[in-house]
Amino acid sequence: MIERLLNLVWILLGCAAAWHAWGLGLRGPSGPESGLFPFIASCMIAALGVTLWLKPTSRAAPDWPDSSGAGRAVGVIAGIALMAAGMDYAGFVLSSTVTMLILLRAIDKASWAETLMLTAGSVAAVFFVFGRLLGMPLPRGPWGW
Repeated sequence: MIERLLNLVWILLGCAAAWHAWGLGLRGPSGPESGLFPFIASCMIAALGVTLWLKPTSRAAPDWPDSSGAGRAVGVIAGIALMAAGMDYAGFVLSSTVTMLILLRAIDKASWAETLMLTAGSVAAVFFVFGRLLGMPLPRGPWGW
């Protein structure tokens, strides 16, 4: 019963988001408008909700994750919130580096070598693609980087 209700929530959420995205516009004279991607994503959400609705449900009790999963989820949310809050003050590079270090060590339990390589590689790649290639203005922080 709960599964059916949750599936209905996904269907209604997808339909409502698609309706809103349609109002933003899907296509204009210069190409895709701002509503195209949200429309596609919300249609996928609604379609997957319908798929789950049509799937036969099992009578077995659901397997609930252990309590450590909740701690990891809270850690990820807190890390992203701290990154968003600190980006204006410390800049993109520093705030994302600190966030990646904390998340990889605390959440993923990665080794220090793996953590440092993944952090340096991912921050450099994002900065290069979005800051240099695409020319997006990333927050620079007090040091100019």
